[in-house]
Amino acid sequence: MPADGDKVSNLVANSPVAPTQVRKDLEDKIKMELLADLSLEDVRNLGKLIKSGGKLPVGQEEYPDEFDEFGRNFRRMVHRMEMVGANGYSYFDERPMAMSLKEARGMKPPGDFFDIDEKVWILRGIKRQRDYVENTVGYMQSGKGEPHARV
Repeated sequence: MPADGDKVSNLVANSPVAPTQVRKDLEDKIKMELLADLSLEDVRNLGKLIKSGGKLPVGQEEYPDEFDEFGRNFRRMVHRMEMVGANGYSYFDERPMAMSLKEARGMKPPGDFFDIDEKVWILRGIKRQRDYVENTVGYMQSGKGEPHARV
Protein backbone atom coordinates (compact mmCIF):
# COMPACT_ATOMS: atom_id res chain seq x y z
CA MET A 1 0.00 0.00 0.00
CA PRO A 2 1.34 3.49 -0.82
CA ALA A 3 1.65 6.19 1.81
CA ASP A 4 -1.14 8.77 2.23
CA GLY A 5 0.79 11.53 0.44
CA ASP A 6 1.67 9.38 -2.58
CA LYS A 7 -0.37 9.30 -5.78
CA VAL A 8 -1.78 5.90 -6.68
CA SER A 9 -0.92 4.45 -10.06
CA ASN A 10 -3.81 3.10 -12.09
CA LEU A 11 -1.55 0.22 -13.21
CA VAL A 12 -1.10 -0.94 -9.60
CA ALA A 13 -4.86 -0.80 -8.99
CA ASN A 14 -5.53 -2.94 -12.07
CA SER A 15 -2.77 -5.45 -11.44
CA PRO A 16 -4.15 -9.02 -11.86
CA VAL A 17 -1.75 -10.42 -9.23
CA ALA A 18 -2.88 -8.08 -6.45
CA PRO A 19 -5.49 -9.43 -4.02
CA THR A 20 -9.07 -8.31 -4.66
CA GLN A 21 -9.33 -6.21 -1.47
CA VAL A 22 -6.06 -4.39 -2.22
CA ARG A 23 -7.25 -3.62 -5.76
CA LYS A 24 -10.59 -2.34 -4.43
CA ASP A 25 -8.89 -0.10 -1.84
CA LEU A 26 -6.52 1.30 -4.47
CA GLU A 27 -9.42 1.85 -6.89
CA ASP A 28 -11.32 3.79 -4.22
CA LYS A 29 -8.26 5.91 -3.54
CA ILE A 30 -7.86 6.69 -7.25
CA LYS A 31 -11.52 7.75 -7.42
CA MET A 32 -11.01 10.09 -4.46
CA GLU A 33 -7.94 11.62 -6.12
CA LEU A 34 -9.83 12.21 -9.36
CA LEU A 35 -12.86 13.73 -7.66
CA ALA A 36 -10.85 15.92 -5.25
CA ASP A 37 -10.56 18.81 -7.72
CA LEU A 38 -14.19 18.66 -8.93
CA SER A 39 -17.04 20.59 -7.42
CA LEU A 40 -20.52 19.15 -6.91
CA GLU A 41 -21.75 21.12 -9.94
CA ASP A 42 -18.97 19.59 -12.09
CA VAL A 43 -20.03 16.09 -11.05
CA ARG A 44 -23.68 16.88 -11.84
CA ASN A 45 -22.74 18.23 -15.29
CA LEU A 46 -20.66 15.12 -15.93
CA GLY A 47 -23.65 12.95 -14.96
CA LYS A 48 -25.91 14.91 -17.35
CA LEU A 49 -23.34 14.48 -20.12
CA ILE A 50 -23.20 10.73 -19.62
CA LYS A 51 -27.00 10.38 -19.44
CA SER A 52 -27.43 12.36 -22.67
CA GLY A 53 -25.24 9.88 -24.52
CA GLY A 54 -22.10 11.98 -24.55
CA LYS A 55 -23.64 14.87 -26.46
CA LEU A 56 -22.66 18.29 -25.29
CA PRO A 57 -25.65 20.26 -24.01
CA VAL A 58 -27.04 23.00 -26.23
CA GLY A 59 -26.13 26.47 -24.98
CA GLN A 60 -29.63 27.12 -23.62
CA GLU A 61 -28.41 26.71 -20.04
CA GLU A 62 -25.54 29.13 -20.49
CA TYR A 63 -27.32 31.70 -22.67
CA PRO A 64 -31.04 31.92 -21.95
CA ASP A 65 -33.30 33.03 -24.76
CA GLU A 66 -34.49 36.38 -23.38
CA PHE A 67 -36.33 39.34 -24.83
CA ASP A 68 -36.09 42.85 -23.40
CA GLU A 69 -39.06 45.15 -22.69
CA PHE A 70 -39.19 46.21 -26.36
CA GLY A 71 -39.27 42.63 -27.70
CA ARG A 72 -35.64 42.57 -28.87
CA ASN A 73 -33.40 39.50 -28.76
CA PHE A 74 -29.85 40.45 -29.68
CA ARG A 75 -28.48 36.90 -29.53
CA ARG A 76 -30.77 35.63 -32.32
CA MET A 77 -31.44 39.12 -33.80
CA VAL A 78 -35.23 38.78 -33.79
CA HIS A 79 -38.11 41.10 -32.87
CA ARG A 80 -40.93 39.42 -30.95
CA MET A 81 -44.37 40.84 -31.65
CA GLU A 82 -47.62 39.85 -29.96
CA MET A 83 -50.34 39.51 -32.57
CA VAL A 84 -54.01 38.54 -32.65
CA GLY A 85 -55.19 35.81 -35.00
CA ALA A 86 -58.50 35.57 -36.81
CA ASN A 87 -59.90 33.47 -33.97
CA GLY A 88 -59.20 36.25 -31.44
CA TYR A 89 -56.40 34.46 -29.62
CA SER A 90 -53.03 36.14 -29.28
CA TYR A 91 -49.77 34.60 -30.45
CA PHE A 92 -46.15 35.69 -30.79
CA ASP A 93 -44.46 36.25 -34.14
CA GLU A 94 -40.68 36.54 -34.41
CA ARG A 95 -39.44 38.78 -37.20
CA PRO A 96 -35.85 39.47 -38.31
CA MET A 97 -34.27 42.49 -36.64
CA ALA A 98 -31.60 44.87 -37.96
CA MET A 99 -29.17 47.23 -36.21
CA SER A 100 -29.70 50.11 -38.65
CA LEU A 101 -32.41 51.37 -41.00
CA LYS A 102 -30.18 50.79 -44.02
CA GLU A 103 -29.49 47.22 -42.94
CA ALA A 104 -33.24 46.62 -42.36
CA ARG A 105 -34.07 47.72 -45.91
CA GLY A 106 -31.29 45.61 -47.39
CA MET A 107 -32.33 42.37 -45.70
CA LYS A 108 -34.33 39.70 -47.55
CA PRO A 109 -37.10 39.75 -46.30
CA PRO A 110 -36.84 43.31 -44.97
CA GLY A 111 -36.20 43.39 -41.23
CA ASP A 112 -37.48 45.51 -38.36
CA PHE A 113 -35.43 48.35 -36.87
CA PHE A 114 -35.94 49.82 -33.38
CA ASP A 115 -35.57 53.63 -33.25
CA ILE A 116 -34.02 54.15 -29.83
CA ASP A 117 -34.72 57.91 -29.72
CA GLU A 118 -38.47 57.69 -30.30
CA LYS A 119 -38.81 54.18 -28.83
CA VAL A 120 -40.77 52.94 -31.84
CA TRP A 121 -40.30 50.02 -34.23
CA ILE A 122 -39.89 50.66 -37.96
CA LEU A 123 -41.44 47.55 -39.47
CA ARG A 124 -39.91 46.12 -42.67
CA GLY A 125 -37.67 49.20 -42.78
CA ILE A 126 -40.44 51.53 -43.96
CA LYS A 127 -43.51 51.57 -41.67
CA ARG A 128 -43.42 53.25 -38.26
CA GLN A 129 -45.37 51.36 -35.64
CA ARG A 130 -47.33 53.45 -33.16
CA ASP A 131 -48.84 51.98 -30.03
CA TYR A 132 -52.36 53.31 -29.96
CA VAL A 133 -54.50 51.88 -27.20
CA GLU A 134 -57.03 50.38 -29.62
CA ASN A 135 -54.26 48.62 -31.56
CA THR A 136 -52.90 46.68 -28.61
CA VAL A 137 -53.50 42.99 -28.11
CA GLY A 138 -56.37 42.33 -25.71
CA TYR A 139 -58.06 45.70 -26.20
CA MET A 140 -61.37 44.24 -27.37
CA GLN A 141 -61.36 41.70 -24.52
CA SER A 142 -60.91 44.51 -21.97
CA GLY A 143 -64.52 45.61 -22.48
CA LYS A 144 -63.73 49.09 -23.75
CA GLY A 145 -65.07 48.54 -27.27
CA GLU A 146 -65.00 52.24 -28.25
CA PRO A 147 -61.93 53.74 -29.91
CA HIS A 148 -60.13 56.41 -27.93
CA ALA A 149 -59.68 59.91 -29.26
CA ARG A 150 -56.13 60.40 -30.52
CA VAL A 151 -54.35 63.40 -29.17
